Amino acid sequence: MHVVVRTIGPFTETLGFHQLTITLKGRTVSDLLTQLCEERGKGFCNTVFDEEGNLRRYIKLLVNGRGLHVLQGLDTPLSDGDVIAIFPPVAGGTFSF
Repeated sequence: MHVVVRTIGPFTETLGFHQLTITLKGRTVSDLLTQLCEERGKGFCNTVFDEEGNLRRYIKLLVNGRGLHVLQGLDTPLSDGDVIAIFPPVAGGTFSF
């Protein structure tokens, strides 16, 4: 199965790619992230996972435009052709009346 992984914002430089097509060996988001750690090295892992191996709180992942929080988290199953976006939360700017 092939999935597309996209990075957004500063993660493009940090993770070393903007878009990557992966031949996924597993079936879930967790499997994908594990595979990317193996293929992309410690830089990827240290950016995405904390010291205990948990997904960093500030990392946002979307599967076909839907957040993991409305899916099955890291256990979300993936299908051929899915698009996974990895990015930091968007914040900033000002608001005035």
